Amino acid sequence: MASFLSGLSGRHQMHSHPLLEELVGQSIVHTRVASRGTWTVTARGWVLHSRVQQVAGPSQGPDEGTTESSVVGLRDPRLLGAAIAGAEMLGDGFLALALSTPAGPLRLTTPPRWRLEGPRGARLRAEEKGRLDARPGGAPVHAAPETLATYTASRPSDLEEQLRETGRHTWIHPGHVVDLLSRSGALEDAEFERRGPDLLGRLLGRGEIRAGFVTDGRFTPWNLPLAEVVEHIGTTWEAIGGRTPGPDMIAWFELSEKGRDALGPTSAQAMPPGMSGYDSPGVVGGFR
Repeated sequence: MASFLSGLSGRHQMHSHPLLEELVGQSIVHTRVASRGTWTVTARGWVLHSRVQQVAGPSQGPDEGTTESSVVGLRDPRLLGAAIAGAEMLGDGFLALALSTPAGPLRLTTPPRWRLEGPRGARLRAEEKGRLDARPGGAPVHAAPETLATYTASRPSDLEEQLRETGRHTWIHPGHVVDLLSRSGALEDAEFERRGPDLLGRLLGRGEIRAGFVTDGRFTPWNLPLAEVVEHIGTTWEAIGGRTPGPDMIAWFELSEKGRDALGPTSAQAMPPGMSGYDSPGVVGGFR
């Protein structure tokens, strides 16, 4: 649905939007920069894409007490892990995200044109002069019923057996999947984005692994339907892109009892690796 922000209640007033409100509470897990612009990715797979994005916050140098601003960089350490506290637009489409970080508040901004894309095809796009185009999320993209049925009825591949073996003594993260796919000959980003979620989806569908988060050396499974977990993995992997996903991105995974049985009688209990971090699809605590 198209509309004009400046025609709603004034060019210089701040506006919200239901799709922007979806960002609040989520954390930023990745930023990337290329010739076509800048992408900021959240833990639930929302992606903000624009030509240039700026981040502003308190100066840490000799001018402490003032505000400094600079462009967002690749895997920008100022933004990784930052929680989105608010999101608003001006009437001309200028977007501002209020961020909370351990070092203090930050402000991420971008002028139009920009595009925000989210799970299940949701999209909010601001053109120049305040023209706004919105599309709510629809049917599952990665977890259609026929896809889940295929996963549930699948038989383990060699790569899936190798990933199960990885889970014998440690928790599994997407970086393990990336490594297996690389060693099997995967080259293109699109191949990682397709095969990575598919491999995890088959293991989840057969009930051999469960998704969750790791905090203080303990794994806690998510209490979510299979369809939600599979949709989250596919959406967020695609948003982060290619072979980038690793620890503290998307999810952690633990072998289930069924998965351990598939390893055979020599299986040992997983040994906590002492890693902590990713909680859930996008929010601090049990569910972000």
